[in-house]
Amino acid sequence: AIGTATLISFIMVGLIPLLPYLLQLGFDVDINLFTTSALATSVAFIIIGWIKTRITQTSVFKGIVETLALGIIAATVAYYIGAFLESLV
Repeated sequence: AIGTATLISFIMVGLIPLLPYLLQLGFDVDINLFTTSALATSVAFIIIGWIKTRITQTSVFKGIVETLALGIIAATVAYYIGAFLESLV
């Protein structure tokens, strides 16, 4: 049960950065998709950080900042790894 909940959560949260790009397929949108994706993902990290503090009974500010910072670091590393791998092709 816990594994299934984790899988569903991972898929749901993992789709957030893709939503602007998926919505663009069905609609004619005039927005910066990368910025919209980054903002939506940041909001998701803030919500996850807040939920984490509710469960762990820790500082809301600290929990949100930690989660958001880790998300930004992970996204930055993934971006540069992707750019590097693209340069090899």
